Amino acid sequence: MSIRLNQLRTRLLEEQQQLQQHIAHVLAGQPSLDYQQLHLKLQQLPLPRWPELLLHWHTPELRGPSKRLEAVQAALSQMEIGLYGICCDCENRIEAKRLERDPAEQRCAQCRFSG
Repeated sequence: MSIRLNQLRTRLLEEQQQLQQHIAHVLAGQPSLDYQQLHLKLQQLPLPRWPELLLHWHTPELRGPSKRLEAVQAALSQMEIGLYGICCDCENRIEAKRLERDPAEQRCAQCRFSG
């Protein structure tokens, strides 16, 4: 694995941890019993299962972080199987500058701006 890829992986792992902590903090601070139960469920699940469960909670506080967590986890999975940096639409390489800006990017510039 190249040094740059290792750096991107480290950034993704750090962001994943920050998102996990943020989501847990939001849920822990909610008075609703439903949120408290969700918080307990998430604590029992492995992190890759969190986006699936959070998908059903359409609140402003959770929507953005849970979508971002899903994108970060997708990028980490792609790294594991050797498909990181491949555009999900056209299957061309995603530009290095785009990945440096956002390591979870899923589309090349052409597909991002044409869709």
